[in-house]
Amino acid sequence: GSEEEFDWDGKVRDVEAWVLEPKGLTTAHLERLRNEFWETRVEGKAEMWQALRAAADADTEELRNEIVNAVGLKPASKAANLLSMYDELGGLYEVPVYCLRAPSNLDIEPCFEEFKDAAQAVKVYCESSY
Repeated sequence: GSEEEFDWDGKVRDVEAWVLEPKGLTTAHLERLRNEFWETRVEGKAEMWQALRAAADADTEELRNEIVNAVGLKPASKAANLLSMYDELGGLYEVPVYCLRAPSNLDIEPCFEEFKDAAQAVKVYCESSY
């Protein structure tokens, strides 16, 4: 395949900080976006998505690493974060940044008032950045 070969130490890295433009995101909207993403995964294996969600929500690095290693997921890039992972069969799983880290301007006014506007801004951000 086209995947680059690299040695991975088994540790999942954090994603970098990000800021939503031109307005902030509320916690309520972020939660809704995350739930909609996780609940609409149909490609790939359900247990891999469950593991990724648990890893994304893990309170500690150790727990996150344990979850990822237990199901055999490996990073798809040298960044070694949860944005893109392969399962043991080579299936690719991509997780948007907002599921892994809240924007730096979470709940900082002005925030988007309408969920649809917030969702659109996040979508544009993800498409332009990754």
